[in-house]
Amino acid sequence: MATISTQTSSFAGLNYTLGAASTADKFQNDGRTVLVFSNANASSRTLTIAANDARAPGFGAIATPDTVITLPGSGTNGGRAIVGPFPADRFNDPDGFLNYTLSDATGMSVAAVKMARE
Repeated sequence: MATISTQTSSFAGLNYTLGAASTADKFQNDGRTVLVFSNANASSRTLTIAANDARAPGFGAIATPDTVITLPGSGTNGGRAIVGPFPADRFNDPDGFLNYTLSDATGMSVAAVKMARE
């Protein structure tokens, strides 16, 4: 599993850098970060974001399904998609990372972009 470095936007903007995606990546999630994908392949990809089970008094653990999203192929919007932000309580692992998988990483690029508060 590769760890993606988070890039931070500002009021002045951000010229973000896309990096090669792998079939299993993670990033430090603060609840204000989105994933920016670019798919150079004509085929769509399935993105699965791991979720945590919820806990509620009197109910114990409540199964929370993973979030599954179809990312477009290159013929739809140039293969570009933005996903998120992701509530930390629902998606972060014990170390504060959001973990996701892609059905196929061929032709996929990704950036984790944190929305700054200004």
